[in-house]
Amino acid sequence: MSLFNLNEEEILTFFAVLVRFSVLMSVLPIVGDRFVPGLAKIFLAVAVTLALFPALVNHGFVRPGEAQLWGATAGGILGTIAVEAIFALILGFTARLAFDAIFAGGNLMGNFMGFAMASTYDPSQNSQTQVTAEIQMALATLLFLAIDGHHIVLRGALSSYQVVGVGGLGLGSGLNGAVSQRLLEISGIVVRTAIQLSAPVAFAIFGVNVAFGVMSKAMPQLNILILSMAVSAVVGLLVMFLSLGEFQSVAGDLFARVGEWMDAVMLAIAKGK
Repeated sequence: MSLFNLNEEEILTFFAVLVRFSVLMSVLPIVGDRFVPGLAKIFLAVAVTLALFPALVNHGFVRPGEAQLWGATAGGILGTIAVEAIFALILGFTARLAFDAIFAGGNLMGNFMGFAMASTYDPSQNSQTQVTAEIQMALATLLFLAIDGHHIVLRGALSSYQVVGVGGLGLGSGLNGAVSQRLLEISGIVVRTAIQLSAPVAFAIFGVNVAFGVMSKAMPQLNILILSMAVSAVVGLLVMFLSLGEFQSVAGDLFARVGEWMDAVMLAIAKGK
């Protein structure tokens, strides 16, 4: 098919596909961060849609003829655009949960090391963050790109049309039941991973606090508060860098499961249609 010779149904379908990819690009990891210019996200969404739309139509994943039904009225068009945006938001949120685990684990490390007082505003997360979280997020981003995580996410976005076609999102029991259950299960994995990433630092700082507790009883004249803050920061950073191998393993396994999470959420939505 030619992109420059589209009929009315194909134009409406192209716009619906563009909406899904545009919303995805605005919330996906890395490309959806706040520091990426909005114009760059728009151009990327348009480029992906132009590249994939002919293949989606040729393989039957997208059927322009269905636009005769949902595109017959303004309400049908608005409803289709709304469900496409909601579906893209759910997929993008699912993919971002992996990075939320890294972010939460880094902030836990910073709290254990006493960096909470030196937290700064992170525009990409729209919240206060600590230097340990920034280090972990930078390493996670490089690892995500190294294992072709962006290809996994884009492949999941493309395969979404095999499960849920244009305007095929079920707004009934699927979103209220099965999808919510899946997201809760994934959120549990995120919390467990955050604790797992911060566990080495937590145990090390616990040992430091026990040692200083004994020292405070043996030598009350020492300024334990000031001394413990410096030692906790040094020991915590040392343990964090010594556990980079474990961080790579845990984060790599987490990113490898992003595609499975997206597929699970899509199947839950399809069952709820």
